[in-house]
Amino acid sequence: MERYIAPLVEEFSREKFVLLSGPRQVGKTTLAKKWLEAEKGSYVNWDDASDRKLILEQTFLSQTEGKASSAFVFDELHKYARWKSWLKGLYDKHAHHLKVVVTGSAKLDVYKRHGDSLFGRYESLRLHPLSIGELSHGKLVPPPTDWLHLGEKSVPFTLWEQLKNRGGFPEPFYKDNALQHRRWSLRRRELLIQQDLRDISEIKTLSLVEHLTLLLPSRIASPLSLNSLREELQVAFDTLKSWLLVLEKLYWCYRISPYSKNISRSLRKEQKLYFWDWSGVPEAPARFENMVASHLLKAVQAWTDVGYGEFNLHYFRDLEKREVDFVITQNRIPVVLIECKVNSQSLSPELHYLNAHLKKENRHDLPMIQLVDEQNVDFVHRNSRIVTAANYLATLV
Repeated sequence: MERYIAPLVEEFSREKFVLLSGPRQVGKTTLAKKWLEAEKGSYVNWDDASDRKLILEQTFLSQTEGKASSAFVFDELHKYARWKSWLKGLYDKHAHHLKVVVTGSAKLDVYKRHGDSLFGRYESLRLHPLSIGELSHGKLVPPPTDWLHLGEKSVPFTLWEQLKNRGGFPEPFYKDNALQHRRWSLRRRELLIQQDLRDISEIKTLSLVEHLTLLLPSRIASPLSLNSLREELQVAFDTLKSWLLVLEKLYWCYRISPYSKNISRSLRKEQKLYFWDWSGVPEAPARFENMVASHLLKAVQAWTDVGYGEFNLHYFRDLEKREVDFVITQNRIPVVLIECKVNSQSLSPELHYLNAHLKKENRHDLPMIQLVDEQNVDFVHRNSRIVTAANYLATLV
């Protein structure tokens, strides 16, 4: 199966180097190697000692002699402390005959140093786990012009259930085996603690970070209280904050910020936390919301990466605890409100409340979408809709 951003890797690599990041085992290396097959290029991995020597001494350039164009994939290059200046030098000297894709299982800004900027020399792409849209049509689609009427064709609900229970990482999803999925999840956490954290941080108390990863599932889909976590772990506030940032850089979890522009008594600081692997969330309502969040994040980040605009995913909550799960903005302006309910058939009143406040700013009603985790649900009334989540999200990437 060709991944949704494969055509972009091919397109962007014609003019610039491509930085491809995403969670461990999400399919970056597989995608990059398929690109190499078409380009007849070479794969170089920083984790391999002999390949590391090729990179540091640049002896791989001997393979380019006499060729009009050569292609390389540099895997995990960001573990080299001077990777940015090294890549800049490679681009400035050899970009006219090199095509390069750099992949990393951590965000490729993790190792920022006081080196030269890569600005103008690269395109950045983020590879997300599989989604119902990618499994249904496999394409990166543009932002919708009509958020209200997306997904009017049904998709197999069994596919949605498999995705919900096994997550969107290719190996456990396609094997679809409960025992294998548990083994995979355990190995993934062990690699995070024993290898990835050591590679990108100076954290010494790895057992406490592992404890943190075990506490986080119960905090999914709620405003995250750092003070509560700090007290439970008995660590300093700044220490906990730095650990969460590292876990985010390693694509273990992500946070979305509250939308509060021109809305009185709204939360402005507390973020909501979600996992890249939503199958690790034990409670069904929280797992469903996490799965929807990941689908929406995948879409907004893809649209931003391609250049359709600046898209962001937020949530809304005020001091009276009125909450709307998701607010999608385009160029900082809200375009749709989305709520998640496992099986509700009545529209959440919080959607109406937030829409009324935003209408003062936007001067028009926003689409209000309530996604449910049930089959064959689809009710439209004016600018609101209650619809099966699988069918609605299948229209997106």
